Amino acid sequence: MEYAIVGSVISLLISMKFADYKTKETEERIKALQANVELVTTAVQTSEKEAPKKTLMIVAPVAKAVKELQAAIGVQ
Repeated sequence: MEYAIVGSVISLLISMKFADYKTKETEERIKALQANVELVTTAVQTSEKEAPKKTLMIVAPVAKAVKELQAAIGVQ
């Protein structure tokens, strides 16, 4: 009779320890993923700020060349 109670208590303690271990592991993983999300968010914000500048740097010379070409050909 005592073995059944002792065995049940030991099983309960082991399962509680395992559940605590898994909870801590999951929390650490969530923190790491949150840090990755913050890095990606920062990178996206930086890209959004720089995209119009880069586009203008590419389009401006092309537009100038098109105007010169139109002037040379005589097309308005």
